[in-house]
Amino acid sequence: MKPRISEADFAVLVEQSGLPLSLEQRRDLFAVYGHLEQQVALVHAPLPREAEPALVFRCGAK
Repeated sequence: MKPRISEADFAVLVEQSGLPLSLEQRRDLFAVYGHLEQQVALVHAPLPREAEPALVFRCGAK
């Protein structure tokens, strides 16, 4: 999957993070950055109520 940001913008993000990456390492990470963006979108997507686990708490029940 192609990243939504440019490689130059990605280089700025890497620089701001302080990661000491070589050019080859940065290019390798940029190649898979689109997949990371996709996963972040899934984490932040709202889920229906049915997606929550069914938990029941009973106080004092024997």
